[in-house]
Amino acid sequence: MTAQAFVDCTLEVADGVATFSMNRPDTRNAFTPSMRQDLVTLGLRMRDDPTVRVLIITGKGTFSAGGDVKAMKAGFDPAQARRFMLAHHEFLQPLIELEMPVIAAVTGAAFGGGFSLALGCDFILATPKARFCSVFGRIGVIPDMAIMRTLPRMVGLQRAKEICYTARVIEPEEAKALGIVYAVVPEDRLLAEATALANRLKVGSKLATGLAKKVLNGTFETDYATLAGQEASLQAVCLASDYHKEQVGRFNRKEPLPYDWDALAKRAAE
Repeated sequence: MTAQAFVDCTLEVADGVATFSMNRPDTRNAFTPSMRQDLVTLGLRMRDDPTVRVLIITGKGTFSAGGDVKAMKAGFDPAQARRFMLAHHEFLQPLIELEMPVIAAVTGAAFGGGFSLALGCDFILATPKARFCSVFGRIGVIPDMAIMRTLPRMVGLQRAKEICYTARVIEPEEAKALGIVYAVVPEDRLLAEATALANRLKVGSKLATGLAKKVLNGTFETDYATLAGQEASLQAVCLASDYHKEQVGRFNRKEPLPYDWDALAKRAAE
C-alpha cells in the first residue's frame, strides 16, 4: 500500500485500487481553494498512474457540501465569477473523463457541487445517512459543475428539472429508485463495500472498460455512424491487447475466465 498526503485530503493506493478521502469535516468538505487544488492533483495522478485500475472518492464525516458559501460573502464581479466557476472544471472534467471506473462512497451531505461530484462518478454507494440536493436554487443561482448534463442522463429530463427547480433533499432510497444511487449500504460497511466493488471491477480489462466509458459518456450526443466508427476503431485496439489475447487463450483451453462478475461476487461473499 502507498499513501499520499495532499493538503486537505489523502490518497491511498493498494492492489490497484485508489481511495481518495476529503478530510475537512469542519468545512463539510466544501470546495475551498486547497480542496479544489487537491482534486486537480488527484485527476493528474490518476491519469498518469498505470497501476491504478479503480478510484474511490469519499469524504470524512460527510461527502461534500459543495461550494464554499462563506467565501461568497465578498461577492464577485461577472468576469471574476466566470473565472471562478470555470476553475471547478479543472478538476471535475478530468475526473469524469478518467478511463477507469470511479466510485463515490457517500455518507452525509452531497449537496450542490458535492452532488455534482458524486454524479460525475460511475457508481454511487450511499449510506442511510446520505442526502443529495441540487441546492443551488435556495441561494438564487443555477445548478453548476455539469449537474445539468449528468443528472438528466441519470433520471431523465423531467425529473432532473424537478430536482433542480425545487432544490429539495433526496433521501438514499429515493435516490436508488431514481437510478442515482447504485446501492445503499450500512454506515460501517461503506468503504468495505466500495472496495469490494472496486476489487471486482479491477479484474476486467482497464483498457476495454476505459474505452467503453469514453463512448458511453458521449452516447447521447453521438449519431449512429459516429458510434459505429468509434466501435470499430476502439475494438481494433482492444483486439490487439494482451488482456484480450490471454482471455481468448483461456477460453479455448476451457479454463475459467477471471472476469466473471457472478463468480467474483460469490467469491467475495464467502
